[in-house]
Amino acid sequence: MHVILIYIGIFFGIFLEGEMIMISSIIAAHQGYLNLWLVVAIGITTTYFADCFYFFLGRKQGKDWLSKNQKFKDKAAIVDRRITQYPILIFLTYRFLYGFRTITPLVIGMSNTKTITFLFFSGISTLIWAAAYCTLGYMFGELIKSELSHIEHIEKYIIGFIALSGIVLIVINHLRKQNNYTS
Repeated sequence: MHVILIYIGIFFGIFLEGEMIMISSIIAAHQGYLNLWLVVAIGITTTYFADCFYFFLGRKQGKDWLSKNQKFKDKAAIVDRRITQYPILIFLTYRFLYGFRTITPLVIGMSNTKTITFLFFSGISTLIWAAAYCTLGYMFGELIKSELSHIEHIEKYIIGFIALSGIVLIVINHLRKQNNYTS
């Protein structure tokens, strides 16, 4: 049962934070604690689902939502200009642009972009993202295995500490963001 909760946690962690949870999960899979292919499938599915969620939120409530959030309104203006200038490039790379991963599909949803176009490019972008972060996680897993094998007897505690720290940071970040929305 606890293994299922771990995979559910990975789903929500990737939805909220993405990269670090994906890399950490791949490292854990490399070490044999998780199923590598299940982690990859969860990462791809969650990332695609999150993009679609924000895209359709932009379609339905984007303008109302942005009118209440000045901080995101400024970022949305930047994204809107970039989409006009370089649509394909933005569609394929936005998830690699720190601070724009969530706002970009929302702005695309508010634009005249056809849904099928977004879904197609989001799928390609998701696969590129997953390949990049899975590779990074696997390489870090190799590094840990080869360079830090002398601490193998305590690696479960280290991974647990890293996972717990990540969860605490996610919760703090989420609470801080909610606090900013209400002020």
